[in-house]
Amino acid sequence: MLDLSRRSFMAGSAAVATLAATGVSAQAKRPELRIAVQGLPVTLEPVNAIGNVGNRVTNAIFDTLIRRDFFADGSGSATALVPAIAKSWKRDDARTVTVTLADGIKFHNGETVTAKDVAFTFSADRAWGAKPMVPRGPLFSANFESVEAIDDKTVRFKTKADDFSLEKRLASWISWVVPEKLYREQGPEAFGLKPVGTGPYKLVEFIPGDRVVLEAFDDYYLGRPTASRVTFQVVPEVATRAAGLISGDYDIVCALTPDNLPLLASQSHVEARSSQIENVHLVVYQSDAPALSDKRMRQALNLSIDRDLINKTLWGGLAGITNGFQIPQYGVVYDPKRPGFKHDPAAARELVKAAGYKGEPITFRTLNDYYVNSNAAIQMMLEMWKAVGINARMEILDQWSQVLAPGLQIRNWSNGFQMPDAATPLPSDWGPKGSVQTVHGWKAPQAFNDLAAQVASMPDGDDRRGAFQRLLDIWEDEAPGAVLYRPVEIYGIRRDINWKPVSFEFMDLRPYNLSFAG
Repeated sequence: MLDLSRRSFMAGSAAVATLAATGVSAQAKRPELRIAVQGLPVTLEPVNAIGNVGNRVTNAIFDTLIRRDFFADGSGSATALVPAIAKSWKRDDARTVTVTLADGIKFHNGETVTAKDVAFTFSADRAWGAKPMVPRGPLFSANFESVEAIDDKTVRFKTKADDFSLEKRLASWISWVVPEKLYREQGPEAFGLKPVGTGPYKLVEFIPGDRVVLEAFDDYYLGRPTASRVTFQVVPEVATRAAGLISGDYDIVCALTPDNLPLLASQSHVEARSSQIENVHLVVYQSDAPALSDKRMRQALNLSIDRDLINKTLWGGLAGITNGFQIPQYGVVYDPKRPGFKHDPAAARELVKAAGYKGEPITFRTLNDYYVNSNAAIQMMLEMWKAVGINARMEILDQWSQVLAPGLQIRNWSNGFQMPDAATPLPSDWGPKGSVQTVHGWKAPQAFNDLAAQVASMPDGDDRRGAFQRLLDIWEDEAPGAVLYRPVEIYGIRRDINWKPVSFEFMDLRPYNLSFAG
């Protein structure tokens, strides 16, 4: 049974936090950090904010029960689990994990975190019941049977089926802990505008569509934050973000493209830092749309896509072309020998002909570069599809509700790998509870759903790897969507700021990973 103690970890973390703060004396005013972003979520309720523009902000406001230490090996992509709000945890059996909370961890309003707060965070009421307060909660939650506060410091998690990934889930984005009393009083919508967490920074101002302003929470359990204030400012145009960094308007800018790299390299005071993140950009097909209900058409669309050409043209070869819907962080379940996605225009033409396609228009709906390089990638795919006889066009809309309105045929999407485990995102986001089956009309074979449930409940090993690889086989044959690539998150940053990106969708601004020279 695993029983990880907090003691040795906290000793090291305290030392790191102390070193991180050496650039600013206790008496001196800490610098402010100005971050330009391409967008913000409409809410800071941590589950509702999950997405490529939300996670970087909520990660500064909230802490998870257990923390994934991306820097355990110095890489920024490590998968070690270390104490956070939980000082220790113990696996009791295949379905049960018991967590003991650390002493004295405070919410931003000064209240101490209790087992009841943690139990509520993961409760059926809030996250996974028939009608949870957060409707997205079931998508990211474990298949819980119960979450129970045993006493003020102890919480017991029990799942309905075996779940050996539960500890990883308790370190994922579903695990940001919220205060029960305040959350129940306000409700998710009001809480999302004035959130209270335990993270290194607390909210000062939130103007949706414009900015989020945070200030240091000096009672933070990992040490005094190294910035006095952090502002996330919306700057929609990538060229304007890059120019603002060079002029000194911003200290860090997010979501740059390879086209910005030569400009940054020509400057002595700024530089680019990047990480290939645990996310894939995707195409999703409305599988019950008339032109796409025949899987041969979906297969043809996929075989037409030249991922290497898109990567070289748009990403300078920096994006990751996966061999299947998997990443190496899966560990033993990952198959490095699995063949990559095929590019075979000749086979695509034959499938289009066999499906009886008559050239009717197929529309690809999207927002305007919500995902970095997405418009250009779609334009390239339209030409690839045209070359095999598919008549497709792009429609740029203002809101996701318009994208998802009746008549949808193709849309773009991304899937974050919620945790370094094969239980997500393919078994979850594409499984029977995911939107591809519930909204996008994919009638998955029963074998797919059975395997998805098996993968979610099996321990790592050869059997699980085999089950997951069969799941991938069915997904590729059914072609309800297409994986394009793992994007690279490119940041521009002042050279005198000590900060490293991680291989995920959020920015880690905790004291051990942020300091200022001078």
